[in-house]
Amino acid sequence: MSNQSVYSFFSQFEQDSTLKQQVQTATNKEDLLRIAQESGYNFTAEDIKAFVEKNESDELDEEELEAVAGGGLKQIWREVKNTAHDVWDALIG
Repeated sequence: MSNQSVYSFFSQFEQDSTLKQQVQTATNKEDLLRIAQESGYNFTAEDIKAFVEKNESDELDEEELEAVAGGGLKQIWREVKNTAHDVWDALIG
């Protein structure tokens, strides 16, 4: 369920200014993965890459719909997806 873990991490990133600040100071993928692990998330750089590549479109599959259940689904999903993509490009890509 690493896709869910990546989504959850970047969703928290969007809402948590402390986490956002930590991630913004990361200089490489190891820093990012360490921050994620310290925050209780377990995924790899490959998991982020797969998440970014899989979610190039705005279409949500069943697992993704469950992950973003609640109001404003598409906007939340788009923000999280874009954040993951930006971090991926900056640190790993």
